[in-house]
Amino acid sequence: DTLLIPYGIDSEELFAVASIAFILHKAELCQMDVSNYKLSQAAPLLHHVGHEYERKNFQRMHGDYSSSSIADLQHMLPSTWNWVKQMQTLFGNSENLTTQSKLEQKMDFLKGKGFVDGILFTRSQLALPEILSLDADSINHIRSEARCCVIASALALHACNITKVGTSLISSSVMSDEIIHARKILASALRRKYFEQADLESNIIEAIGTLTKALAERDLAAEEYATLKSHALAVIRGNDPVLKLLDNRVQSFFRFACKWKSENTSFGISAPLEMKTGRSIMKTEDDTSLSNGIKSTKEEFLLAAKREASRLGLAFFGSELIEVGNEARVVISLACTNYGRDILDRFLRATTEGG
Repeated sequence: DTLLIPYGIDSEELFAVASIAFILHKAELCQMDVSNYKLSQAAPLLHHVGHEYERKNFQRMHGDYSSSSIADLQHMLPSTWNWVKQMQTLFGNSENLTTQSKLEQKMDFLKGKGFVDGILFTRSQLALPEILSLDADSINHIRSEARCCVIASALALHACNITKVGTSLISSSVMSDEIIHARKILASALRRKYFEQADLESNIIEAIGTLTKALAERDLAAEEYATLKSHALAVIRGNDPVLKLLDNRVQSFFRFACKWKSENTSFGISAPLEMKTGRSIMKTEDDTSLSNGIKSTKEEFLLAAKREASRLGLAFFGSELIEVGNEARVVISLACTNYGRDILDRFLRATTEGG
Protein backbone atom coordinates (compact mmCIF):
# COMPACT_ATOMS: atom_id res chain seq x y z
CA ASP A 1 0.00 0.00 0.00
CA THR A 2 1.15 3.55 -0.75
CA LEU A 3 1.64 5.69 2.33
CA LEU A 4 -0.12 9.03 2.33
CA ILE A 5 2.49 11.69 3.17
CA PRO A 6 0.96 14.77 4.84
CA TYR A 7 1.53 18.45 3.98
CA GLY A 8 2.07 17.69 0.31
CA ILE A 9 5.68 16.57 0.85
CA ASP A 10 7.02 14.70 -2.18
CA SER A 11 8.79 11.74 -0.55
CA GLU A 12 9.16 9.80 2.69
CA GLU A 13 12.79 10.91 2.96
CA LEU A 14 11.89 14.61 2.76
CA PHE A 15 9.12 14.07 5.31
CA ALA A 16 11.59 12.39 7.69
CA VAL A 17 14.09 15.24 7.30
CA ALA A 18 11.37 17.88 7.80
CA SER A 19 10.08 16.08 10.90
CA ILE A 20 13.54 15.85 12.45
CA ALA A 21 14.19 19.54 11.70
CA PHE A 22 10.85 20.45 13.32
CA ILE A 23 11.63 18.37 16.44
CA LEU A 24 15.08 19.98 16.76
CA HIS A 25 13.53 23.43 16.38
CA LYS A 26 10.96 22.69 19.11
CA ALA A 27 13.71 21.34 21.38
CA GLU A 28 15.67 24.57 20.91
CA LEU A 29 12.59 26.63 21.78
CA CYS A 30 12.08 24.55 24.92
CA GLN A 31 15.69 25.20 25.93
CA MET A 32 15.10 28.93 25.42
CA ASP A 33 11.97 28.77 27.56
CA VAL A 34 13.96 27.13 30.35
CA SER A 35 16.71 29.78 29.99
CA ASN A 36 14.10 32.56 30.05
CA TYR A 37 12.59 31.16 33.22
CA LYS A 38 15.97 30.89 34.96
CA LEU A 39 16.90 34.42 33.89
CA SER A 40 13.59 35.79 35.16
CA GLN A 41 14.28 34.18 38.53
CA ALA A 42 17.87 35.47 38.65
CA ALA A 43 17.15 39.02 37.46
CA PRO A 44 16.63 40.67 40.88
CA LEU A 45 19.74 38.95 42.27
CA LEU A 46 21.87 39.95 39.27
CA HIS A 47 20.63 43.52 39.61
CA HIS A 48 21.44 43.52 43.31
CA VAL A 49 25.02 42.22 43.01
CA GLY A 50 25.85 43.22 39.43
CA HIS A 51 27.11 46.74 40.12
CA GLU A 52 29.38 45.60 42.94
CA TYR A 53 30.67 42.72 40.80
CA GLU A 54 31.64 45.13 37.99
CA ARG A 55 33.28 47.54 40.41
CA LYS A 56 35.39 44.78 41.95
CA ASN A 57 36.53 43.58 38.53
CA PHE A 58 37.34 47.17 37.54
CA GLN A 59 39.43 47.60 40.69
CA ARG A 60 41.22 44.34 39.93
CA MET A 61 42.19 45.71 36.51
CA HIS A 62 43.01 49.33 37.37
CA GLY A 63 43.57 49.55 41.12
CA ASP A 64 41.64 50.68 44.19
CA TYR A 65 40.08 53.92 42.94
CA SER A 66 37.82 54.48 45.96
CA SER A 67 40.61 55.34 48.39
CA SER A 68 43.14 56.88 45.96
CA SER A 69 44.17 60.52 45.94
CA ILE A 70 43.07 62.59 42.94
CA ALA A 71 46.63 62.55 41.57
CA ASP A 72 46.81 58.76 41.83
CA LEU A 73 43.36 58.48 40.28
CA GLN A 74 44.42 60.62 37.31
CA HIS A 75 47.47 58.40 36.83
CA MET A 76 45.39 55.25 37.29
CA LEU A 77 42.72 56.24 34.74
CA PRO A 78 44.40 58.65 32.27
CA SER A 79 41.88 58.22 29.43
CA THR A 80 38.90 58.82 31.70
CA TRP A 81 40.62 61.88 33.21
CA ASN A 82 41.47 63.31 29.75
CA TRP A 83 37.88 62.76 28.58
CA VAL A 84 36.33 64.51 31.59
CA LYS A 85 38.86 67.35 31.41
CA GLN A 86 38.26 67.88 27.69
CA MET A 87 34.48 67.83 28.08
CA GLN A 88 34.66 70.36 30.90
CA THR A 89 36.88 72.61 28.77
CA LEU A 90 34.61 72.39 25.72
CA PHE A 91 31.15 72.39 27.29
CA GLY A 92 31.43 73.05 31.03
CA ASN A 93 30.70 76.77 30.86
CA SER A 94 27.49 76.25 28.90
CA GLU A 95 26.26 73.83 31.59
CA ASN A 96 27.16 76.19 34.47
CA LEU A 97 28.92 73.42 36.39
CA THR A 98 30.53 74.43 39.67
CA THR A 99 31.97 72.61 42.65
CA GLN A 100 28.54 73.07 44.30
CA SER A 101 26.63 71.43 41.43
CA LYS A 102 24.62 68.36 42.41
CA LEU A 103 25.85 64.91 41.41
CA GLU A 104 22.77 64.38 39.22
CA GLN A 105 23.50 67.58 37.25
CA LYS A 106 27.11 66.50 36.72
CA MET A 107 26.10 63.04 35.53
CA ASP A 108 23.53 64.56 33.14
CA PHE A 109 26.34 66.68 31.70
CA LEU A 110 28.53 63.61 31.10
CA LYS A 111 25.62 61.55 29.75
CA GLY A 112 24.61 64.25 27.29
CA LYS A 113 27.46 66.45 26.09
CA GLY A 114 30.17 64.19 27.45
CA PHE A 115 29.07 60.85 26.03
CA VAL A 116 27.08 61.90 22.96
CA ASP A 117 29.18 64.84 21.73
CA GLY A 118 32.50 63.73 23.20
CA ILE A 119 32.45 60.01 22.31
CA LEU A 120 29.64 58.92 20.01
CA PHE A 121 29.85 61.84 17.54
CA THR A 122 33.36 63.16 18.12
CA ARG A 123 35.64 63.73 15.13
CA SER A 124 38.77 64.06 17.25
CA GLN A 125 41.04 61.24 18.30
CA LEU A 126 40.30 60.39 21.91
CA ALA A 127 41.15 57.16 23.70
CA LEU A 128 38.07 55.44 25.07
CA PRO A 129 37.73 56.07 28.82
CA GLU A 130 38.64 53.08 30.96
CA ILE A 131 35.18 53.07 32.54
CA LEU A 132 33.76 52.30 29.06
CA SER A 133 36.42 49.81 27.94
CA LEU A 134 34.03 46.84 28.13
CA ASP A 135 31.51 48.72 25.98
CA ALA A 136 33.76 49.30 22.95
CA ASP A 137 31.75 46.96 20.69
CA SER A 138 28.46 48.53 21.75
CA ILE A 139 29.79 52.04 21.14
CA ASN A 140 31.03 51.10 17.65
CA HIS A 141 27.63 49.57 16.88
CA ILE A 142 25.81 52.69 18.12
CA ARG A 143 28.05 54.94 16.00
CA SER A 144 27.49 52.79 12.90
CA GLU A 145 23.71 52.67 13.31
CA ALA A 146 23.48 56.39 14.04
CA ARG A 147 25.46 57.10 10.86
CA CYS A 148 23.12 54.86 8.82
CA CYS A 149 20.03 56.59 10.26
CA VAL A 150 21.39 60.06 9.46
CA ILE A 151 22.31 59.17 5.87
CA ALA A 152 19.10 57.24 5.20
CA SER A 153 16.92 60.03 6.59
CA ALA A 154 18.71 62.64 4.47
CA LEU A 155 18.36 60.52 1.33
CA ALA A 156 14.66 59.89 2.02
CA LEU A 157 14.02 63.63 2.44
CA HIS A 158 15.70 64.35 -0.90
CA ALA A 159 13.63 61.59 -2.53
CA CYS A 160 10.40 63.20 -1.28
CA ASN A 161 11.43 66.68 -2.39
CA ILE A 162 12.56 65.59 -5.85
CA THR A 163 9.35 63.66 -6.60
CA LYS A 164 7.15 66.22 -4.77
CA VAL A 165 5.30 63.52 -2.82
CA GLY A 166 5.59 65.31 0.52
CA THR A 167 7.32 64.13 3.67
CA SER A 168 4.15 62.71 5.21
CA LEU A 169 4.96 59.37 3.54
CA ILE A 170 8.18 58.96 5.52
CA SER A 171 6.78 60.31 8.78
CA SER A 172 3.74 58.03 8.83
CA SER A 173 3.64 54.89 10.96
CA VAL A 174 1.75 53.13 8.15
CA MET A 175 3.71 52.42 4.96
CA SER A 176 3.04 50.30 1.90
CA ASP A 177 4.80 46.96 1.46
CA GLU A 178 6.80 48.44 -1.43
CA ILE A 179 8.13 51.29 0.72
CA ILE A 180 8.97 48.94 3.60
CA HIS A 181 10.84 46.62 1.21
CA ALA A 182 12.73 49.53 -0.40
CA ARG A 183 13.57 50.89 3.05
CA LYS A 184 15.12 47.53 3.99
CA ILE A 185 17.17 47.54 0.77
CA LEU A 186 18.53 51.01 1.58
CA ALA A 187 19.34 50.04 5.17
CA SER A 188 21.14 46.91 3.96
CA ALA A 189 23.15 48.91 1.42
CA LEU A 190 24.23 51.38 4.11
CA ARG A 191 25.28 48.67 6.57
CA ARG A 192 27.28 46.66 4.05
CA LYS A 193 31.07 46.78 4.19
CA TYR A 194 32.73 48.20 1.07
CA PHE A 195 36.35 48.17 -0.07
CA GLU A 196 35.88 50.68 -2.88
CA GLN A 197 34.19 54.08 -2.69
CA ALA A 198 32.72 53.56 -6.16
CA ASP A 199 30.96 50.37 -5.03
CA LEU A 200 29.52 52.15 -1.99
CA GLU A 201 28.20 55.02 -4.09
CA SER A 202 26.69 52.86 -6.83
CA ASN A 203 24.92 50.54 -4.38
CA ILE A 204 23.46 53.38 -2.31
CA ILE A 205 22.37 55.30 -5.42
CA GLU A 206 20.62 52.18 -6.70
CA ALA A 207 18.96 51.61 -3.31
CA ILE A 208 17.69 55.20 -2.97
CA GLY A 209 16.44 55.00 -6.56
CA THR A 210 14.35 51.97 -5.58
CA LEU A 211 12.99 53.79 -2.52
CA THR A 212 12.18 56.92 -4.55
CA LYS A 213 10.21 54.86 -7.08
CA ALA A 214 8.28 53.24 -4.24
CA LEU A 215 7.49 56.63 -2.70
CA ALA A 216 6.40 58.16 -6.02
CA GLU A 217 4.68 54.97 -7.23
CA ARG A 218 6.14 55.52 -10.70
CA ASP A 219 9.40 55.45 -12.63
CA LEU A 220 11.63 58.49 -12.33
CA ALA A 221 12.18 60.90 -15.19
CA ALA A 222 15.77 61.23 -16.39
CA GLU A 223 16.07 64.70 -14.88
CA GLU A 224 14.70 63.50 -11.54
CA TYR A 225 17.14 60.60 -11.43
CA ALA A 226 20.09 62.89 -12.26
CA THR A 227 19.08 65.26 -9.45
CA LEU A 228 18.61 62.36 -7.04
CA LYS A 229 22.05 60.98 -7.93
CA SER A 230 23.66 64.38 -7.39
CA HIS A 231 22.07 64.77 -3.94
CA ALA A 232 22.92 61.18 -3.01
CA LEU A 233 26.59 61.70 -3.84
CA ALA A 234 26.64 64.91 -1.78
CA VAL A 235 25.13 63.02 1.18
CA ILE A 236 27.56 60.10 0.88
CA ARG A 237 30.55 62.46 0.67
CA GLY A 238 29.36 64.56 3.60
CA ASN A 239 28.79 67.76 1.63
CA ASP A 240 25.01 67.99 1.94
CA PRO A 241 23.36 70.68 4.15
CA VAL A 242 20.38 68.41 4.86
CA LEU A 243 22.80 65.76 6.15
CA LYS A 244 24.36 68.25 8.57
CA LEU A 245 20.92 69.33 9.81
CA LEU A 246 19.86 65.73 10.44
CA ASP A 247 23.19 64.91 12.05
CA ASN A 248 22.49 67.67 14.60
CA ARG A 249 18.99 66.32 15.15
CA VAL A 250 20.27 62.77 15.71
CA GLN A 251 22.78 64.10 18.24
CA SER A 252 19.91 65.90 19.96
CA PHE A 253 17.94 62.64 20.02
CA PHE A 254 20.84 60.78 21.63
CA ARG A 255 21.23 63.49 24.27
CA PHE A 256 17.55 63.05 25.05
CA ALA A 257 17.92 59.25 25.18
CA CYS A 258 21.03 59.20 27.36
CA LYS A 259 19.65 61.71 29.88
CA TRP A 260 16.14 60.22 29.97
CA LYS A 261 14.84 59.17 33.39
CA SER A 262 12.00 56.80 34.13
CA GLU A 263 8.95 58.04 35.96
CA ASN A 264 8.85 54.65 37.67
CA THR A 265 11.77 55.60 39.90
CA SER A 266 9.24 57.39 42.11
CA PHE A 267 7.64 54.01 42.73
CA GLY A 268 10.95 52.48 43.74
CA ILE A 269 11.07 50.26 40.67
CA SER A 270 14.66 49.98 39.53
CA ALA A 271 15.39 46.25 39.32
CA PRO A 272 14.57 44.47 36.05
CA LEU A 273 11.43 42.44 36.61
CA GLU A 274 12.23 40.00 33.83
CA MET A 275 15.12 39.04 31.60
CA LYS A 276 14.86 37.25 28.26
CA THR A 277 17.03 35.43 25.77
CA GLY A 278 16.96 36.51 22.15
CA ARG A 279 13.71 34.71 21.41
CA SER A 280 10.84 36.99 20.44
CA ILE A 281 7.48 36.04 21.90
CA MET A 282 4.10 37.16 20.61
CA LYS A 283 2.40 39.56 23.02
CA THR A 284 -0.94 41.23 23.21
CA GLU A 285 -1.33 44.95 23.70
CA ASP A 286 -2.05 44.36 27.37
CA ASP A 287 1.32 42.64 27.89
CA THR A 288 3.34 45.83 27.48
CA SER A 289 2.68 46.86 31.07
CA LEU A 290 3.46 45.11 34.30
CA SER A 291 0.70 43.43 36.24
CA ASN A 292 0.29 46.47 38.50
CA GLY A 293 -0.27 48.75 35.52
CA ILE A 294 3.18 50.36 35.60
CA LYS A 295 5.14 50.09 32.36
CA SER A 296 8.61 48.50 32.34
CA THR A 297 11.51 50.93 32.12
CA LYS A 298 12.37 49.92 28.56
CA GLU A 299 8.76 50.13 27.42
CA GLU A 300 8.43 53.57 28.97
CA PHE A 301 11.63 54.68 27.27
CA LEU A 302 10.56 53.34 23.86
CA LEU A 303 7.33 55.35 24.01
CA ALA A 304 9.13 58.55 25.01
CA ALA A 305 11.86 58.00 22.41
CA LYS A 306 9.30 57.40 19.66
CA ARG A 307 7.65 60.74 20.42
CA GLU A 308 11.02 62.49 20.40
CA ALA A 309 12.11 60.88 17.12
CA SER A 310 8.83 61.98 15.50
CA ARG A 311 9.23 65.50 16.87
CA LEU A 312 12.70 65.73 15.34
CA GLY A 313 11.51 64.41 11.96
CA LEU A 314 13.38 61.11 12.29
CA ALA A 315 10.42 58.74 12.16
CA PHE A 316 11.32 57.03 8.86
CA PHE A 317 14.25 55.15 10.46
CA GLY A 318 12.96 55.75 13.95
CA SER A 319 12.74 52.10 15.05
CA GLU A 320 16.47 51.53 14.47
CA LEU A 321 17.34 54.87 16.05
CA ILE A 322 15.25 54.14 19.13
CA GLU A 323 16.90 50.74 19.65
CA VAL A 324 20.44 52.14 19.53
CA GLY A 325 19.29 55.11 21.61
CA ASN A 326 18.26 52.66 24.30
CA GLU A 327 21.58 50.84 23.93
CA ALA A 328 23.45 54.14 24.40
CA ARG A 329 21.31 55.02 27.42
CA VAL A 330 22.08 51.69 29.08
CA VAL A 331 25.84 51.96 28.41
CA ILE A 332 26.37 55.43 29.87
CA SER A 333 23.81 55.04 32.68
CA LEU A 334 25.60 51.92 33.92
CA ALA A 335 28.98 53.68 33.82
CA CYS A 336 27.60 56.67 35.77
CA THR A 337 25.90 54.41 38.30
CA ASN A 338 29.04 52.33 38.87
CA TYR A 339 31.67 55.08 38.83
CA GLY A 340 29.84 58.40 39.08
CA ARG A 341 30.50 59.25 42.71
CA ASP A 342 33.95 57.69 43.21
CA ILE A 343 35.56 58.63 39.86
CA LEU A 344 33.60 60.98 37.60
CA ASP A 345 32.44 63.39 40.29
CA ARG A 346 35.99 63.64 41.69
CA PHE A 347 37.38 64.31 38.22
CA LEU A 348 34.80 67.00 37.54
CA ARG A 349 35.51 68.68 40.86
CA ALA A 350 39.22 68.60 40.01
CA THR A 351 38.56 70.36 36.69
CA THR A 352 36.34 73.06 38.21
CA GLU A 353 38.90 73.61 40.97
CA GLY A 354 41.70 73.78 38.40
CA GLY A 355 43.24 70.49 39.50
